[in-house]
Amino acid sequence: MVVITEAIKTYEKEIEQILTALEQANKLSEALSAYRAVEAKIETLALTPNHPAFKEQQRVLAYCLMRQANLLRQMGEMQEAEVVSERELAAARASAHDITLARSLMSRGATALARGEINSGLGLVEKARALFAAGESYDHKQGLGWYWILQADLGNAGIIQGGLSKVFDAVNQAITILLPLKNWTGVARAYAARAKAHETLGDATAATADREVQSQYERLVAISKEKPKPNNHCVNSV
Repeated sequence: MVVITEAIKTYEKEIEQILTALEQANKLSEALSAYRAVEAKIETLALTPNHPAFKEQQRVLAYCLMRQANLLRQMGEMQEAEVVSERELAAARASAHDITLARSLMSRGATALARGEINSGLGLVEKARALFAAGESYDHKQGLGWYWILQADLGNAGIIQGGLSKVFDAVNQAITILLPLKNWTGVARAYAARAKAHETLGDATAATADREVQSQYERLVAISKEKPKPNNHCVNSV
């Protein structure tokens, strides 16, 4: 049991290392191959549902599959992303871990939205929001902050009602939540979304100001070498 638990912890660390060294460096194909190699090791454990470490194995498996789905969306491999997202969601449910399930619902929703399945995607995202909003932990708050970033991205893409006013509201919500958490990656993303809205409105001055603030927070990420939480990049712009 101890050996298996330690192995699962090692695999989770490997996922985080791949995220930092490859995915965030935009080496998408290399990252995808590396995640798949870790997935194979997780699956090799071949635990049954009655095993004491099964839920933890499924939690880390869901995390690994979430990273893969994120990459596949970026690479335009939507059909494969859907298959991986379904597997991710099944693993998240098997983990019986609310944060993992919330993240996977948002990831699956992002895949649906990227495939043009708007109603289904938005429904899944709202289920994720409800789970994030139900707790007060760091991970609950962080997830909710990233929900608002997704809302801003959807507003910029014209996918949800409310126009650009929705973007500004969502960005304010995200910054309010993520700034106290010192989630500089999320804060930078929020300012990027608002800059895009200003650009759409033709307000170059406001857009430039937000881009400068975005750069400041991106520098903070680089300086602090912020260790990403599992859902820091679970959803890209749509």
